[in-house]
Amino acid sequence: MNICLVSNLFPPIVQGEADVYVGELARALAGDHRVVVVTTEPGGHLQSHRESTSEGVIVYRLAPFFRALDLYHPQVAATVSEILKRERPDLVHVHRWKGLSLAAVLSGVPSSAPHIPVAMTLHDNELLSPHAVIRNFNRGLVNRVGLVISPSHYVLDQHLQRGFFRQATQEILPYGFQGNPPPQPSPTRAGDLASVRKATFDVLFVGPVQSQTGIEVLVRAFRALPDPSLRLHVAGTGPSFDACKALAHADDRIRLYGPVGNELRRALIGNADCMVVPSLWPDNYPVSIHEAFESGAVVIASRIGGIPEMVSDGVNGLLVEPGDESGIAAAIQRLRLSPELLAKLRASALDTARLYDMRFHVARVIDAYQRLLVTDRVRPFDQRAA
Repeated sequence: MNICLVSNLFPPIVQGEADVYVGELARALAGDHRVVVVTTEPGGHLQSHRESTSEGVIVYRLAPFFRALDLYHPQVAATVSEILKRERPDLVHVHRWKGLSLAAVLSGVPSSAPHIPVAMTLHDNELLSPHAVIRNFNRGLVNRVGLVISPSHYVLDQHLQRGFFRQATQEILPYGFQGNPPPQPSPTRAGDLASVRKATFDVLFVGPVQSQTGIEVLVRAFRALPDPSLRLHVAGTGPSFDACKALAHADDRIRLYGPVGNELRRALIGNADCMVVPSLWPDNYPVSIHEAFESGAVVIASRIGGIPEMVSDGVNGLLVEPGDESGIAAAIQRLRLSPELLAKLRASALDTARLYDMRFHVARVIDAYQRLLVTDRVRPFDQRAA
């Protein structure tokens, strides 16, 4: 199969968890299929840059002028059309489009070949603008989409309730990951049945340091716990960084790292006894939760958005109400004082992580693609019959 993925960022240029996922998906698909990626790069130039990765993924990097023209960008439309004419994919799978212009991308598909079917993965609620005019415009745009994939029921339902994707094939498919070997039991991990235990109980937050992620709620909750063996590690940066630094003042149990690279991120997750995801905003599918599952860090997370579809309270983690400082503090203390509960939740989380294997994920994606291709071929006959 010849597959074209569209994503505004692609490794090594990434900003968020969705960008990392698209990179992994492209590499995994390239094992058995031809994969072309349309993405962006810094700067501004008329012609796209074509390159090929070591896995054989063909990458076109666009640097459109006047990127503020996100509603419709003529340069992007023309370039996408040229790429599709040259590469002749069987389908186009749209992921994120900021800086590329969704209207330009989708207009480039029919101008290149009228019968290229389109799939879309909902990584967020970007289509659901608070402005009715833009939301209605987006709703009309995605009528072109024949397959919609969402990592969570929550985000798909938000779109369906507003009239999006009523005619598209709908697929709930959590992100897949290449996977890392689960950590071996170590006497330095709290809750492991070993004679030597860690001197500290390490709590981790990974993500944007901004109000909607609930980081300030977490810092206040942590400071309410007097246990000197507790440690809070905050990995990330954002507009609330200074506020968190002020909240953490004089508490040497709290460390704010700022932006971290992949190596330090993995080290922090591997050392954590629990990861707190205190979201105040309805997250779709936080990849950090999967990373915690995979490493053995027990998750404490807000009961909001798509998170409860990942974390089952008391089974593979603990859920608290958004903004509940006392609930977060109580959950941390509960895990700290119960090595048996910690070990039970950790074992279940590791089992959950195995469900997100990339090979299984790719098989599901290809199955959805094949159904899209069949549906696209028979749709003209259905329309004539009607």
